[in-house]
Amino acid sequence: MSLCVFLGPSLSANEARAALNATWLPPAKRGDILDALRVHRPRAIGLIDGYFEQAPSVWHKEILHALDQGVPVFGAASIGALRAAELAQFGMTGVGRIYRAYATGRFDPFDDLFEDDGEVAVAHGPEELGWTGTVALVDVRATLAAAREADVVDDAGMRAALAVAKAVFYKDRAWTSLIRDLPPALAAWIPANRVSQKRLDALELLARIAEPPEPRRQAFRFERTALWDAAFGETGSEAPCPSP
Repeated sequence: MSLCVFLGPSLSANEARAALNATWLPPAKRGDILDALRVHRPRAIGLIDGYFEQAPSVWHKEILHALDQGVPVFGAASIGALRAAELAQFGMTGVGRIYRAYATGRFDPFDDLFEDDGEVAVAHGPEELGWTGTVALVDVRATLAAAREADVVDDAGMRAALAVAKAVFYKDRAWTSLIRDLPPALAAWIPANRVSQKRLDALELLARIAEPPEPRRQAFRFERTALWDAAFGETGSEAPCPSP
């Protein structure tokens, strides 16, 4: 039985393959986790990247179905961190700093509420071009937090720089343009020291999923609903039945 990992712009394919032997799948959309269960019969699933605008997002219900079938599901870095924070009480395993920030509502050392799914959103090109795209707001946060720790900025400067990044639409956010609006010392420090927290968390997930826990029954009952049946009727697929 294989490990299945949904991966896109958070981590390069070469780095991922060097870290883990797995079945690599593109960013998840609705129905993809169920397809992975049917086709690959994985012993564990890692959810890192997923679509949210150009296709329906990966459904909470399909993650619950995987858990109900005894397949551990790990989430980190991007939509995986979001879903893990939302489904931790049902047994999904969250990994990394971004997951913990969503779970607690705070990304240290910032004191504003951390809950917006726009924190991890990026615009990107196709896989063939290396998923090249914009920078996630959460990576800006991680970089500014590192700059504060290095005494490049003080608390007020860190918060002001975050406000500059927040004001930019996620499809337009790039380090080259952000730096022009930051204080000179910070702008000079960032190119060699910027942090990709999404990348770090993705690598942490790959380390965790390499030895997943034994499959176990979850403490909830999976309910087959009319909406569940309707969703799979769209593709002509037979909706999976809950386990007894």
